[in-house]
Amino acid sequence: MINSLIAKNGYKRYLEIGVRDGECFKRIECETKIGVDPDKGSKATVFMTSDDYFESGKKKITSAGPSVQTERFDIIFIDGLHHADQVEKDIINSLDALNQGGTIVMHDCLPTSKRMQEIPLQEQNEWTGNTWLAYLKMRVTRPDLTMRVVNTDWGLGIITRGSQTPLPLDYIPTYEQFDANRNEWMNVISVEQFKTMYL
Repeated sequence: MINSLIAKNGYKRYLEIGVRDGECFKRIECETKIGVDPDKGSKATVFMTSDDYFESGKKKITSAGPSVQTERFDIIFIDGLHHADQVEKDIINSLDALNQGGTIVMHDCLPTSKRMQEIPLQEQNEWTGNTWLAYLKMRVTRPDLTMRVVNTDWGLGIITRGSQTPLPLDYIPTYEQFDANRNEWMNVISVEQFKTMYL
């Protein structure tokens, strides 16, 4: 999906947050690729947290006054620490670093069981963390975004600048409430719908 978005849109700069063994990163076909992971045993190209990376990418421009220029990307894949508070930071920082017409892709938006999304990671064989909660918060609070989740590989969230009607939620939902409303709340689409809408 990421490679197809790169090819369709002519994207040149790719950022991956959370590289681990590099299985995704090595398959990406893009002119410039940067992989960020604090684990020095990972296959990242930059060894630091995503927070530190985004902060380091901001360059102060003093000649024109006290402004800040952020390193920019065309497509960003978020698959780092699967804790809602950190994922929310990664989304916001990624939006700040996203070029016009760019796309954010997020992994692990559709856990299939309560245990799968429990924090912290314990002995779950399959773990999404509560990434879904950060994604859902953007669906509630950001009318300036267009957001969908492709129903594949535990849910691949697609975020672009655009518009959406914010969900009228004024509480933090339980997993059971999320599970009962996942298709509407997460704006779930099929792989075929993704191809029609984005490619």
